[in-house]
Amino acid sequence: MGGRFPFPGLPSGWYVVAVSEEVKRGQIVPRHYFNQELVLYRGDDGVVRIADAFCPHMGAHLGRVGKVEGNILRCGFHGFQYDRQGRCVETPYGGPPPARARLRFWEAREQNGLILTWYDAAGEGYDWEVPVLDDARWNKIRWRRFDIPTHPQETTENSVDFGHFTQVHGFVDGSITRAIQLEGPLLTTAYRAHRPIPMPALPLWKVPVDYAVNVWGLGYSQVDVRIDPLRFDMRVWVLPVPRDDEHIDLVIGVSTRKGLGPLSAYARRAVHKIVCKEVEQDLDVWTYKTYVEQPPLAKGDGPVAVYRRYVKQFYPPIPGASDQRAVDEAVTAAAEAAISSSE
Repeated sequence: MGGRFPFPGLPSGWYVVAVSEEVKRGQIVPRHYFNQELVLYRGDDGVVRIADAFCPHMGAHLGRVGKVEGNILRCGFHGFQYDRQGRCVETPYGGPPPARARLRFWEAREQNGLILTWYDAAGEGYDWEVPVLDDARWNKIRWRRFDIPTHPQETTENSVDFGHFTQVHGFVDGSITRAIQLEGPLLTTAYRAHRPIPMPALPLWKVPVDYAVNVWGLGYSQVDVRIDPLRFDMRVWVLPVPRDDEHIDLVIGVSTRKGLGPLSAYARRAVHKIVCKEVEQDLDVWTYKTYVEQPPLAKGDGPVAVYRRYVKQFYPPIPGASDQRAVDEAVTAAAEAAISSSE
């Protein structure tokens, strides 16, 4: 892959291509992701489906001239109709539809207010899933989408880049409370940092904030946040999806635990605003930084080397790479050193 990032293509995994409320029944929503044109639509059965945007008959963009009729997707150019398996079931001309008029559908999951699809550059199927969360005790999620000229690997790396929390976001007295762990596509870690809160005529109050990080590939991060002195819990979703090799949509979601009574709606708005403000603090870094392949890491940086070993599983082999085993061994050694230094 050429350009700004030296990564070998777009990483495989589950990506959130929309939130549920964006796709109404009978509506078609166009999306440009993975260097491709897609459409999302919801039929009368309430199920969301994801398909290639261009009609296989003569190439009309279904997100611009298509219609949902019941559970059928109808092209407005020549009236070809496609069922839930992508088969052309009717044309306006009578007779059997052309066998090759078949629309490609993508894997689709709708869970926790999110619509996910599986992407793999080689067209391979999925072999893991993003778990469904029990949201019965949680309030409705508030969402915001950012358009950023960067790559999913860069934004997801923030989950383990411990050093930037103090320098960019103003936290103090940070510590890793659970060392990074890797289980196939799942990366987990936990840390604590303190948020300074100046109080008039009083000593500086430092509020401890605990983060439990769960990363499923490079398209889905979910963080449980606990502020013990306030007895306050929230969930944060960080969901990058690549539009092309150097641009992403970054969807940020925030939910709070039920039980705050009249303060619940205010708390949801307030914490969502705070989390989005922290994302805004990262924007200039992501937009203008370059990627350093072998950074001279310091102990306080956190397990960045471990993360970079973890992400390798989501890419195809690098064409023409010489002695890949030596590269892997070097990265593994760096990762083990980072684990030791972070414990």
